[in-house]
Amino acid sequence: MDKTPKIEVCSYCSGFDVNELKNKVKIKIGCIGKCSKHNPDLNGKVYGFLNGVFTVCDTKEEFFEKIDKLEPFQLNSNENPLVDAFLEHLEKWRAEHEKLRELCLACQLTEELKWGQPCYTLNNKNVVIIGGFKNYIALTFFKGALLKDKDRELVQQTESVQAGRQLRFTSVEEITERETMIKAYIEESMEIETAGLKVPVEKKAEIPIPDELQIKFHDDAAFKNAFYALTPGRQRGYIFYFNGAKKSETRISRIEKCMDKIFHGLGIDD
Repeated sequence: MDKTPKIEVCSYCSGFDVNELKNKVKIKIGCIGKCSKHNPDLNGKVYGFLNGVFTVCDTKEEFFEKIDKLEPFQLNSNENPLVDAFLEHLEKWRAEHEKLRELCLACQLTEELKWGQPCYTLNNKNVVIIGGFKNYIALTFFKGALLKDKDRELVQQTESVQAGRQLRFTSVEEITERETMIKAYIEESMEIETAGLKVPVEKKAEIPIPDELQIKFHDDAAFKNAFYALTPGRQRGYIFYFNGAKKSETRISRIEKCMDKIFHGLGIDD
């Protein structure tokens, strides 16, 4: 059992400078699934999850006062309230997210919200993550390249992805029909993690970061932090996209258009 309070806030939209709180207590900074973009009534408020309870205050002082009174955190459910908040305002693939969530929790994995998506871990190691895309929803296995995959169900998202592999779906019905198979893949992934197996990874040449992105990082520290909080694959995807523009003004335009997705932990194709 954790001996400290559990405090989760968003570095981008919690209504205050999170570094001030970070200097006082142990906190988790990242997407919390609730923000003023989806909940306009939160504008001007200070908010976050305190011991799993979404808490909104009118002032920073009131919020900090509630933190001072927190008891040590005790988990009463295997469902993470951050994922509840994420699903609350999800418009596309919501039913599919909920079904895949049910299957992951049935395998006794720990539920977290990472990179703005429901992520499932075993002994603090990432096993699988759920993500909605334009034409499908995917269950992505972090060490999917090690799965036996006899029926060739897994998809390698791009040639540059070395470890991760996806199971893709387009409906709740499809997920339900393949439920036994999905659980078998999850359980095999858990066995791989328990055994401590690692995917052999080829070292890749570094992709140059465009000057326009470097300037944006210099001008906006929060944006820089959000970008480097993305998975390496998502970072590379954005850099490839930005570098693909020949003109500087086009690169700047692409960066500005992608900022909201980056702040919310999403990849270029999410």
